[in-house]
Amino acid sequence: MTRALLASTFSLGLCLAIALPGCQQPRSYCSTAHGDFAATYQLKKGDAASDCAKLKGDVIGMQTYFGEGGLNGTPKYGDATMAIRPQYLGDLVARVVDYGVVTEENFALKANAVADFTTEKPDDEDFCEATKFNKVALDLPLAPLIPGSPAVEDDPATPDVDETADEVPDVPEQPATSISYVWTNARVLVSANYQGTQFSADLTFTQDGCTAEYHVVGVYPVASCEADKDCQDTSVTAINPDFDLRCEKDLGLCVLKDEPPALN
Repeated sequence: MTRALLASTFSLGLCLAIALPGCQQPRSYCSTAHGDFAATYQLKKGDAASDCAKLKGDVIGMQTYFGEGGLNGTPKYGDATMAIRPQYLGDLVARVVDYGVVTEENFALKANAVADFTTEKPDDEDFCEATKFNKVALDLPLAPLIPGSPAVEDDPATPDVDETADEVPDVPEQPATSISYVWTNARVLVSANYQGTQFSADLTFTQDGCTAEYHVVGVYPVASCEADKDCQDTSVTAINPDFDLRCEKDLGLCVLKDEPPALN
C-alpha cells in the first residue's frame, strides 16, 4: 500500500474571534510527532536478573504515514498509520546493512513496526490508539570487526601535499543475534497543543531466547539532561513547557514523570 509521508505540521482550520463566539478548535487528525522520542521502559514481566529485562529505555523513532486519495490530490489524513523503530534495533540493523553484511534491498525497513490508527481523530480525552502492529522479528548475522587505521602525519618532504589523516578506530565485531519486538496498546496524545508528542505502549521484547514485557512511555523531542532542572530549562530543551518532566540519569534524557497526559 502506497502512503504519503506527512513532512510538516499542517493547519486544520481557523476559528476567528469575529465569527461565532462559541467556535472551538477543530480536532486534529490522528498522527504522531515525526522524529525521535525519549522513552522509559518499566518492566512488567520477566526475570529481572536477565539481560533482556534490564532495559531502562531507548530513543524511539516514530513517523506517521497517510493514505493517498485526499481532496484535490492531498494525502488522506483520516487514513493514518504510525511506525515505530527503537534506536537499539536500528543500530543493530545499520551495522549489518551499512557494512555490507546483509545486502538485501530495503532490509532496514523490516525493523519498522506499523499499525493503523483505530480512528480518524482522537477521543474525548485527546488520545489516538493503534493496537495491531506487525511483529518485528530479525535474525541478524555476525558482523565481523573492521580494522581501523592509525593517524598519519604530514610528510615535510612533500610540502605541496597534505598527507595528514586522523586515526580511524576499529569497528568492533557485532555478534549474531535473534531479536523481536511486539508492540500493542499504543496511545498517542493528539491535540492542537500536544500534536502527538506524548505516547505510551506495551512491548514484548525478545533477544536470543530471553523475553521481557515492558510498559513504555515516551516524549518528543529528545533532550539531554544531567538533572531535573535541565528539563525545565526552555533555553536548553525544545520540549513543550506544559509537560511534567524529570531527568532519567541512566539514559541522560528528559522523560515524562507519569503516564500521558503528563502535564504541569
